[in-house]
Amino acid sequence: MQCPYCIGEISDQALACPHCTRDLYLIKPLLEKIGILEQRVQELEALTASTVPAETTEVAELIPPLPPPPFGTRTDWLLFWLPPLLLLLAAHALITVVIDLNTLYLRLVSLVIPLPFALLLMQRDQRFPFWTGAGFGMAILAVLGMSSLIGMIDHTSIWPQDGREWREFASYAASIGFSYMTGLILGRMLRQRREVLTLEAARGLTGKVVSLLSTGKQRADQLQATMKKVQEVRGTLTALSTAALSAYTGLQSFFGHNG
Repeated sequence: MQCPYCIGEISDQALACPHCTRDLYLIKPLLEKIGILEQRVQELEALTASTVPAETTEVAELIPPLPPPPFGTRTDWLLFWLPPLLLLLAAHALITVVIDLNTLYLRLVSLVIPLPFALLLMQRDQRFPFWTGAGFGMAILAVLGMSSLIGMIDHTSIWPQDGREWREFASYAASIGFSYMTGLILGRMLRQRREVLTLEAARGLTGKVVSLLSTGKQRADQLQATMKKVQEVRGTLTALSTAALSAYTGLQSFFGHNG
């Protein structure tokens, strides 16, 4: 056998390594149990492979997995894209027409509505660029719908008439789009974190003990943990940045107009 510390060849009956003088009294029973478990896993895999008909395996290999729909499923659109659009239009009608409140309240509500729908969407579909574009498309439709309602009431054009109105149109739509994008980023971070926790739980006690037997493995695990923390910080900063962009683009025209 090999010493788990220095990888030197030693006798199977040795209780201490003659090379590195490490004590093997507590480690040897654990290594033997790990070897028995690995042997049983190999036996079960061989038994499973022998009981599966060759025809079934060949047919399964011939049938490729179905690719995800290029434009998302109907459920994704109906549950996570259409509802925020309708809620934005309803909030606009309620705040500006029915209650006749300051438009600042509408801008604040518009920053909140898209975010949770995008967060939940990322738990089902991880295509971030596609749904980011869909989110900005939804934002443009929402602002056009709001302009159409005001145009019908005031008998005015639904399209901006000058540069200032076009800037307000673009900034409002951008704020809604960045809010949706922020939800996508947070949803992706949440899903990745859940997957990491599940993987770590699946490793179990045996994997942790084995990883501690080698100094090189310890360093690799430390490096991996550091990289994971860096990715988490990067994702958090990205989410905060898009949230700040959403708030800035949504409120800059309002405060600039009031100023």
